Amino acid sequence: MSYQKILVGIDGSTQSDMAFNKAVEVALQNNAQLNLLSVINGERYPSTGPSGYGFVDHSIYESVVEEMKKRLGTYQTKAEHAGVKDVKTDVVIGNAKLELAEHYPSTHDIDLIVIGATGLNVVGRLIVGSTAAYTIREAPCDVTVVKTDMQNKKLNIKKDSYPEI
Repeated sequence: MSYQKILVGIDGSTQSDMAFNKAVEVALQNNAQLNLLSVINGERYPSTGPSGYGFVDHSIYESVVEEMKKRLGTYQTKAEHAGVKDVKTDVVIGNAKLELAEHYPSTHDIDLIVIGATGLNVVGRLIVGSTAAYTIREAPCDVTVVKTDMQNKKLNIKKDSYPEI
């Protein structure tokens, strides 16, 4: 079994960095395309309010999207320097669970999703469950949940931290 298109969710957490590092290794072992996805929490499509108007203005997300594009560019460079030949990056606005587990894998023929065991959204985890758990249940492909670093050691890290890569 080999993987051709690998997706890794990037949210800036230490756990997503660990997932990225392992996804790079899997991509190298399989000579696979590596897809780096960051999901900005928001409405995927403009919506109308109860009165039938009041479209969501996506320009409110522009600065966050641009910041994540820059961050993903850094990850892309790191993956390319490691030897991954085909790296794609994408930033989308929507629900992280739906985008990571369903929409992106279906529209990009992803055959492996690599995701950190936990991420930044503590409140979302408490209310509706973790993105990792949802992805395991709903993804149309294999899912690898990363809990350890490259030496397979669980890090004693503060949840929801933003590391520099």
